[in-house]
Amino acid sequence: TEFWDKMQAEWEEMARRNWISDNQETPGQVTISTIEKGYYFHTDNPFKDWPGAFEEGLKKMKEGDLPVTILYLEAAILQEPNDAEAWQFLGITQAENENEQAAIVALQR
Repeated sequence: TEFWDKMQAEWEEMARRNWISDNQETPGQVTISTIEKGYYFHTDNPFKDWPGAFEEGLKKMKEGDLPVTILYLEAAILQEPNDAEAWQFLGITQAENENEQAAIVALQR
């Protein structure tokens, strides 16, 4: 299953970067944010208005739930786009989740 999990992650990254052609968009994937060019936020983030999203993200990070951690940290950044600490943790989490491009963009912020 590790191989298939890695393949799924690579497929999702290709979809994020629009490397899959001919309008084969999957609902619920990511799109470029009007707030931050270069980082692709999840469009259907259920935590985007969550109070204390950053703290919840840190809790989920400690639990090892990387996908949910990413959603919380993205929500925190959408609420406070200049939060350097949230960008740092998002970059680290994206790297741990083997999403290097997103990690680089987040860490550059």
